[in-house]
Amino acid sequence: MNDFLTTSGVDNLIRSYQSVQYSRRVYPLEVRQQKFSTLSTGWGDLKTKLTTLKSSANDFKTTSDSALFFKRSISVSDESILTATATNNASQSSYTMRVNQLAKSDLIVSDTQASATAVSSMAGTQTIQIGSGDYTSSVDIELTGAETNQTIMEKLSAAINADKAVALSGSFDPAAMFSGTGSFTIDVNGTEDTISYDYGTTSKTYDEVMDDLVNDINTNVTGVLAEKIVDSTTGFVSLQITVEDSDDYITIGGTASFLNMDVTKEKGASGLADGSVFSPATDQSKFSITAKESGYDNRLIMSDTSGSILNQIGLTSALLSGRTVTTDDITAGFIYTSTSSTDNQLNSKVEFNGINIQRNSNIITDLVNSVTLNLSAVNEVADPDVSVSVKVDTSAISTDIKEFISNFNNAYTYIKNNSYSSGDKDNRGAFVGDSTARSLMTTLTNLGMGQVTGLQDGNYSYLSEIGITFSPTGGLSISDSSLLDTALEENADQVADLFNSTNGIATSLYDTLENYLGVDGSISNLIKSYDSNVSYYKTKIESTNTSIDKSADILRRQYEDLQMQLLTLQYSFNSMAAFSNGQF
Repeated sequence: MNDFLTTSGVDNLIRSYQSVQYSRRVYPLEVRQQKFSTLSTGWGDLKTKLTTLKSSANDFKTTSDSALFFKRSISVSDESILTATATNNASQSSYTMRVNQLAKSDLIVSDTQASATAVSSMAGTQTIQIGSGDYTSSVDIELTGAETNQTIMEKLSAAINADKAVALSGSFDPAAMFSGTGSFTIDVNGTEDTISYDYGTTSKTYDEVMDDLVNDINTNVTGVLAEKIVDSTTGFVSLQITVEDSDDYITIGGTASFLNMDVTKEKGASGLADGSVFSPATDQSKFSITAKESGYDNRLIMSDTSGSILNQIGLTSALLSGRTVTTDDITAGFIYTSTSSTDNQLNSKVEFNGINIQRNSNIITDLVNSVTLNLSAVNEVADPDVSVSVKVDTSAISTDIKEFISNFNNAYTYIKNNSYSSGDKDNRGAFVGDSTARSLMTTLTNLGMGQVTGLQDGNYSYLSEIGITFSPTGGLSISDSSLLDTALEENADQVADLFNSTNGIATSLYDTLENYLGVDGSISNLIKSYDSNVSYYKTKIESTNTSIDKSADILRRQYEDLQMQLLTLQYSFNSMAAFSNGQF
């Protein structure tokens, strides 16, 4: 009784009440919640493993020649001379090569001139033309008459390096009215956009039309800047479109009757060549220009078209047209000979399997189908031929297959290990007795050891025929790597069919997993259901705990009231006892 009258005594009673209520009401809920949580976690982990396996299956079910079963390795006997790469569909082959000449970019130099010598007779606009490959560009250079040899070269170089492709329309009276509908295309380096206009019902002035087109082009066409140009003398307006990248060309079509702006593959000089000025000796200047692309087909073709700025620095029309090669460090001329497509120092020259061939570049992509050759040095006379061979990259393909097997086994063994019970109810696997897990395990087993149907008679139809076997204990494994290598080297198409045909292993696996893993797939629905149950019991547990706590508070107040009553009674009893004993 005395213990009941203490705070600790009440606390013990309340804790005892809460413990009994937890055991009766909360613990069973927690057991159920843990069960569904374990199931959700188990299926969630399996879903992750199956998603990874599905991704591998997707890689393996590609049916084109670029599929991973057709990967190629390429070996070169002397990589200081050349290197090579091969795409997946390259034919197995071997050949010998000798690099006799590397491709070079055409290069022209001016006369060496005294830097400070004044040149006052060339004031005005000087125009030159530069051609390389399929492109020709005109460049204007503005001279004041106060230049020196050095500043003329610097202005020439700067004008070339700043020149971009520009398309300019005809000039129009800004107040004149235009009506009509139509469209035109703007092609920037192969990317084409269409600009449409419609003034069929409401005509506008050319000034307004130009503003509309500038806004439309700058909003919708990438890689160009459109501007309205106003002639300072006449006030007439024009549309100017300039590419932003100097290496890009521009083609505009469909505007002849409207803007007079038809342009075909216009490229600026800065996209064709690089100009520079240097000092070979103190107080001397020399101009050089180098083609951006190598080879004879991209040789530089230059001329003065208005004025004589090139002639002024020693690049005369006779020298340029005759492609005169400089003979010393002072005079103007070409650095490399280029008499003809067969007699030049600009192309790469290779002896390929005894046949002499030339290309514009040191990167050759059109000599052997699906093989790229990168030339880096010339064979010396005493050097042996360079041997190149293309083979099936069995190592890379085997690595991919091993990854597929690993992903397969991760899913298979996870299902297997969670589908058995040790007899201890607390250690039951998450998938024990589950029909979905059992179905998945059966599917994986059949794919691992079953026959692929629908293949041509005599072709591989079992994984075991290519050295891959299935064990119910651990799943797939490469049991005979030499057999697999032989199959990949000699019958890669049959190996591919085994995986990616209509009934192939990867195709069937991908389709099966798609049904399980989709938004409304069976596994996704299971996880949703389990998570819903976990959430339900979480809420139920919280509300039950709240109810128990409220009941405990009520019980505590009742105990406290009883304490007060007992204390009062005890006080009265003590007083009466004292009176009876004559203490008062």
